[in-house]
Amino acid sequence: MKTVSQRNVIMRRLTVLPLALAVIIGLATPAVAKEATIALENPPSGGVLELAVGESHTFDISVTSDETFVLAIALTDQFFPGRGVFFSGSDRATMATTADLQLVITGKEATDFLPDGFAPVAIVVGVRYQGGIVVSERFDFMVHVT
Repeated sequence: MKTVSQRNVIMRRLTVLPLALAVIIGLATPAVAKEATIALENPPSGGVLELAVGESHTFDISVTSDETFVLAIALTDQFFPGRGVFFSGSDRATMATTADLQLVITGKEATDFLPDGFAPVAIVVGVRYQGGIVVSERFDFMVHVT
């Protein structure tokens, strides 16, 4: 014969088991893919941006989504950081379905000392949604500074 405390333990286990299964099944369910359109509105012609020392160029990036995103951010990536060009930070937008982001690049010094005379750079844009889903796009190009 089972005591009252043994019955309580069994009942708790029977209550916890379905809850645990529901959590495991919920975590195992694949996340719904999010759709975001990320576009570099003014890419360099032919994949090469020509700048003079001290000259700047503003890149316009548009992000559109059918669902509200938590964060949209535009960052830069450089193969030779600090050589030839300078980017003025990053740009971001939060809790929206559209964003117009901008990044400014400035010619810092002539790039003729770099391999082939070009500085390889990229603009990387990421859009994060609720639940941790991230959609990203990378725009690679070369910069020639004279």
